[in-house]
Amino acid sequence: MSENSIERDQNPPRLEVELVENLDNVELMQLCDVTREAISVGESFSWLTIPEEKVLESYWKGVVLMRERTLFLPKIDGQIAGSCQLVRPPASNEVGAFRAEIVNFFLAPWARDYGLAKEMVSRVQDYAIIHGCRSLEISVRADQLAAISICEWLGMEKWGIKKRFAFVNNQFIPGFFYAKDLD
Repeated sequence: MSENSIERDQNPPRLEVELVENLDNVELMQLCDVTREAISVGESFSWLTIPEEKVLESYWKGVVLMRERTLFLPKIDGQIAGSCQLVRPPASNEVGAFRAEIVNFFLAPWARDYGLAKEMVSRVQDYAIIHGCRSLEISVRADQLAAISICEWLGMEKWGIKKRFAFVNNQFIPGFFYAKDLD
């Protein structure tokens, strides 16, 4: 057992997942930092290269403004460690109002192995249920093994595969589609 793992066991970090309706400057800076970290190791959502700071800031500011999106931020000892968004259909989609989708779900590399990903998706699922969602969906690249294991841990059913889901390093990567009934 390494010295770091002994220290980790003796001083467990404080884990939390917050629903965020607005971002202050410190939160925005932390969120941009962890987004850059996740992109740099290929574990973030759709970006392959790290965008300019203003682009990241605008993206996150826009997320909290969109009424169909709910932003959850996992934290370790108060430090933002990743993000997860729950997206509901727009009001004009009454026939699809029963479902929600998890998007842009990631943790910074330093925030892994604490159980925070499971805590985050559990919190998102609970929120979805409380707010009347009857189905939860997510799509993930086939090479995102940690995200796939979280989907399966949550009891989601893989219902489809798309061969040309993403294009990374000059090759197509398949994507998996998962869903779970919540009622």
